[in-house]
Amino acid sequence: MTISTQPTLLTIKGLKQEFFNGWKPFEIIWLSLFLIAQIWAYYVTPDSILGMISGISGILCVVFVGKGKISNYLFGLIFAYSYFYMAWDNKFYGEMSTALFVYIPAQFIGYFMWKQNMVNETQGELVKSKMLTLKGWGILTISVVVATIAFYLFLRTTDGHSIGLDGLTTVLVIAAQLLMIYRYSEQWILWILINVLSIMLWADTPSMYVMYSAYLLNSLYGYINWRQLAKNGL
Repeated sequence: MTISTQPTLLTIKGLKQEFFNGWKPFEIIWLSLFLIAQIWAYYVTPDSILGMISGISGILCVVFVGKGKISNYLFGLIFAYSYFYMAWDNKFYGEMSTALFVYIPAQFIGYFMWKQNMVNETQGELVKSKMLTLKGWGILTISVVVATIAFYLFLRTTDGHSIGLDGLTTVLVIAAQLLMIYRYSEQWILWILINVLSIMLWADTPSMYVMYSAYLLNSLYGYINWRQLAKNGL
């Protein structure tokens, strides 16, 4: 096992390995069903083309994160920009701020942080995963509680919708994104909670509802997969 230092994504061979290597049959079926469900939701209720773009790119992003593939950041960037405009249109100012100040810059920061911590395996390049300590959990919990209260008080001064849920999901996303950038498997516990809350937040928008339902299922699998990566030293 060696740490990868070659810019493999810049070659045809590297792209082929990144996008197509290391997939199990059930993962291919899993991803296909997610994408079909997203397209079907838009076909049945064509609420927004941006919603469909956001949903498809978001699903591809989280599935590739779950696999530990660095190309997730490409799909994440598409998702971040489209989601920003979706949140803006729906007056979810917390989510809008998250997209602008967290999701978008995190795609660039995360890519370079991950690139320094990739290993070559038979199924392609995978990120090296690690786990939080008890002290890390304590810092994370206190930070989330304090930040949520502060952000909620700020949102009360706006004309935003669902400011309680909006505020909580915004803070949790920031925390989960940081854990993701630093390659902690516990990010998935936060993503599971975020996805449950986001399903409630976007209940009236089918494309977003389907997307977050797919995220929730993928988060469960992602947690299991990343824990295994961490235990195997990857």
